[in-house]
Amino acid sequence: MVQHAARQDAGHPTVGVHAAPPPLRCAWQPSGFLLIELAAPPAPPGTLPAGPMALCLGGIPVAPPVASLALPGATLVLARAGAACMVGVAVELRRDGGMLCRIELTEPAPPDALLRDRPAAEQLLLLRRLLAAAAAFRGRSDPAFGALCHTLAGGVAAGLPPARPLAGGGGDLVSVWRLPQPAGAQPGGWHLLAPAAPLRHVPAPEPGARLILLDGLPGHGALLVPPEGPPIPLVRPSPALPGLLALARRGGVVRQALFDLLAPRARAAEPAATLLRDLQLLAPARATMLDDAALPVGGALELALPDGEGGVFLRGWLRDPLGLVRGMALRGPGGAVAIDSAALHRQPRPDLAERLRRAPQGEGGPRPGFLVHLPAAGLPPGTAQLALELHLASGQVLRLVAPPGLLPPATARDLVLAAAEPANAGEALLDGCIAPAVARLQRAAMAPGGPAERIVLGAAAPRRPAARIVVPLWRQLSFLRAQLAGFARDPAFRGAAAPELVYVLDSPEQRSEAAALLGGLALLHGLALTLLVHDRNHGYASACNSGAAESSAPLLVFLNSDVVPEAPGWLAALRRRLARDARLAAVGPKLLYPDGAIQHAGMFYAPAAEGGWGINHHHKGWPRDHAPACRARRVPAVTGAALAVRRPAFEAAGGFCTDYVLGDFEDSDLCLKLHAAGHAIGYEPAAELVHHERQSIAAHPGHAGTLAAAYNRRLHAARWGEAIAALMHRHPQPRG
Repeated sequence: MVQHAARQDAGHPTVGVHAAPPPLRCAWQPSGFLLIELAAPPAPPGTLPAGPMALCLGGIPVAPPVASLALPGATLVLARAGAACMVGVAVELRRDGGMLCRIELTEPAPPDALLRDRPAAEQLLLLRRLLAAAAAFRGRSDPAFGALCHTLAGGVAAGLPPARPLAGGGGDLVSVWRLPQPAGAQPGGWHLLAPAAPLRHVPAPEPGARLILLDGLPGHGALLVPPEGPPIPLVRPSPALPGLLALARRGGVVRQALFDLLAPRARAAEPAATLLRDLQLLAPARATMLDDAALPVGGALELALPDGEGGVFLRGWLRDPLGLVRGMALRGPGGAVAIDSAALHRQPRPDLAERLRRAPQGEGGPRPGFLVHLPAAGLPPGTAQLALELHLASGQVLRLVAPPGLLPPATARDLVLAAAEPANAGEALLDGCIAPAVARLQRAAMAPGGPAERIVLGAAAPRRPAARIVVPLWRQLSFLRAQLAGFARDPAFRGAAAPELVYVLDSPEQRSEAAALLGGLALLHGLALTLLVHDRNHGYASACNSGAAESSAPLLVFLNSDVVPEAPGWLAALRRRLARDARLAAVGPKLLYPDGAIQHAGMFYAPAAEGGWGINHHHKGWPRDHAPACRARRVPAVTGAALAVRRPAFEAAGGFCTDYVLGDFEDSDLCLKLHAAGHAIGYEPAAELVHHERQSIAAHPGHAGTLAAAYNRRLHAARWGEAIAALMHRHPQPRG
């Protein structure tokens, strides 16, 4: 460090000098910073030109940034010490083309040497000026700049009350600290300073908060710099510092404050969202309800299910006979979102009738239940538990906490479908509440999982298969013996052109049972087959698409597991029909009930009582030899219980659509896609099979007694209504 008077050399006139030139101090470090202190005594106005300062090293201008920091009685100029900084090099400080001062560099000295002897107030002022210039100096990536700021802050913070660590964890992702006093309301950023480290921005706590969340676990000597007030030293964390889970399990305001701190980070980074999720699930708040009949308000939030795309589905009940509730809000990590009471779909709740009759103020109306889907609730990723706030006119707030609602998408979807009785589900509820939530959850449920396990069973696979038969399985295995026996006695299932047999198990918990059963039957009948095991239940469409994938056979045949051949020759009959009519992309057989009555002879569409189009299985219930059902013809559609389709047409159509829930309308949707591509659909009565109808889907808790069928019907009608109307003009239902 050197200290000189500014020189007045020929060609370098000093500007603004009176009786004596101002003194100059300079400090610098290689690969660090150059700091010049210009002690400016009072001078008449105008003697120092007001333009920006420029710095030259050896006559060469220093590249920006060059920061000029005004302090009482002095001006500091800060710049990076580049390669030109070396002993003997002349440093010139200019303003508006005029020379302010000139000095030759001597031995390096740390820039903070010029700062330690300044009053604490000036050091704090200088620190804030440096932080304001941090972006220009790349302060978040430069340890030298961070060290300079840390030196200033340390001199000011010595002896001040510290912040103390409360918890850390999340794989050293974050730590929680208690401030020595509540955070102020002054806007601006907080900064974390550590020795020899770049400065780090810290999300500001809410005004009045005592907790702050920091990245990682700052080491010894770290300091917090709020936007107002002095820096805050951080106490060195103990090796026995509690984890974040222990902090969350304290519950109450501490738990909520922790989640509110994590919420902004969860929006920006997946690790923080994962941490927020895990803490809520492992330290859930106790679900609460207002169930005291003596109180004038009662209610519960029974379901609060995030839909995976930023929305949430709510189910609950509310009794408010005196009209005390003036507003509602959904409270989650990071804040609350208002709920318009007009958006609630009120529902009867017979299960609450006896409980509500005991209320002395009255039941509060015949529809205490409510359902609502908030499509843009603003929830941060990782939100797992929510609460409903009831705001009373008096300013009081009642909170109803729901159980954790972050569930597997298929489970959440089934809960939404079961949230209302079908008899109470009108168009407004289906279209405005149920359908949007189910559509989002269905997309998440159908997201690709892990690869299916492939188990090869029985004899050697055919070399040139004429077809691939795909049989989806879910829970129902009782018809496989009869089905494989029917295949085995058919000559078409022998030889090099025999069809491939692929079973797709959508209930992986049955893997051992299904593999043992199918393996034994394959050996018994001398058949080759493959069992694909999904990692979870994806539904009929995904199982069929999975079974059809990577096939080289020209024909795909989809059969339900409860469809059994009535006699040999059914597959050959379907193949012959396709060979005779090149326009056909798909063909379906005659399906019979076990008593011999017709179950399927082609599908037609008829206007539905609830609007749109319903599916009519023509000739259903008629005798097997009913003449109109014994005639091959083109039809609007055929059932997916037994459907043969040319593989190129199936692949061009994108396979079965996975938007429908569990197993309704996918077959009709495929047929309509084939029609839209210019193909036709055929019915072939010479192929007969027995269908033990709906053995799997009837047992599925997500379908039986729920809104699944109504949802699928409305989705199908919205997507294909106009196309169906045009199609039925070309294929009117035959009489008889």
